[in-house]
Amino acid sequence: MKRIDYILDFCKELGKEMISCGANIERVDLCMDHLMHAYGLHDVTCANLTTRISISAKDDEKNYAHRQTDVPPQVFNLERLKKLNHLYYHVKENTPDVTTLYDLLHDVKSNDFPWFIMLGGYLVAMAALARLFLAGPTELLITELNTVILFFLSRLAGKIRLNKIVTNFVCMFLCSMIAMLFFASGFIGNFYIVVITNAFFLIPGIQMVNCARNLLCGNEMNGVIDLLKVILEVCTIVAGMAAAYAILGSLVGSLRIQEFIDALSQTNLLRSFELVGLSFIASAGFGVVFNIQWKDLIYAAIGGTIVRIVYISLQAAIPEYRFIYTIVAAFCAALYSEVLAIVKKEPGVLYRYPSIIPLIPGDLFFYVAAGIIWGDTTLITAHAPNLGLVLVGISLGFVLCSTVVHYVRKAKFMKLITNSK
Repeated sequence: MKRIDYILDFCKELGKEMISCGANIERVDLCMDHLMHAYGLHDVTCANLTTRISISAKDDEKNYAHRQTDVPPQVFNLERLKKLNHLYYHVKENTPDVTTLYDLLHDVKSNDFPWFIMLGGYLVAMAALARLFLAGPTELLITELNTVILFFLSRLAGKIRLNKIVTNFVCMFLCSMIAMLFFASGFIGNFYIVVITNAFFLIPGIQMVNCARNLLCGNEMNGVIDLLKVILEVCTIVAGMAAAYAILGSLVGSLRIQEFIDALSQTNLLRSFELVGLSFIASAGFGVVFNIQWKDLIYAAIGGTIVRIVYISLQAAIPEYRFIYTIVAAFCAALYSEVLAIVKKEPGVLYRYPSIIPLIPGDLFFYVAAGIIWGDTTLITAHAPNLGLVLVGISLGFVLCSTVVHYVRKAKFMKLITNSK
């Protein structure tokens, strides 16, 4: 093998693993570009998608090499992404012998949580989210029951490689059926809470945000591909809810969603403190799900707390402009993660993904889905625009923060060059 072949093979495998663990495409492109240039390659091309790696380059001897590979579905293992990020910096700064690159990648080990810790993370996160939606003791109990079922169904689907679309339909159908049956029996007083909360297990919230971000950042191909995947996955979740209602609709009767919406909109000082605490718990729970280890978990949870405080403060000041305070809250989440990434020299997504959990619009998703299922155009017209605006707002907050950080770094770099002269 030529020297260039070793380099491109390493970049291909590193990029594939980074994307699979949750890295965004811009970061992966940047890593590959820097690594290939560090080894003296030129005419570097990175045409990567969330589903496929495609890179090419030339060396000083005019040897050309090209690599392509498929990327497995994302699993958001942020601890492994952290280790891969460390490997990237090590290779870029030290440029070890190219024949050792594969061994370096093979030796990267992440301390993955055992399944029961992961399940515990889901249970904690779902309990906090259910309480965010005013769940009582019985609603919390059924939400946790559904969470256990979802967890083991998802693991089974992963082992038999069941299509995500089929998995989403089956899981949401079962969850909705269980919630409606317990509601019909009088055990719970509101099945909306259970359904909304358990939908967070399946809703591709982070993929939605990344999709909007790619479209806004000029990465349109990835944005369109991700958009199609997100739409299909969301449609199957809605279809699962619709199928359950088609069977049990006569038992649960007509919906009174507006009463639920009005109850959620009522806040006071005590409720605000509760929301802040619950956001901390939810972000910590999803941090465990994302395999963030204990020493970083507290920072991830603090990010969710900061986001909720900003969100509540702006919501009280400008209640009619959810789009605006979503942008500001997302900007704060991104800024917090960027600062920590610089200070701790870790990937920003390690802190960003758990921080935005309080911003994922699960409530709006349910309202729109309910409007579609029950043919309520009022719900659709009232909440569908807000759903789209919130997703765009989160992405805009990220983009604005990335732009600010980029120019700050650029100004510092130019100042350093000027002083050196």
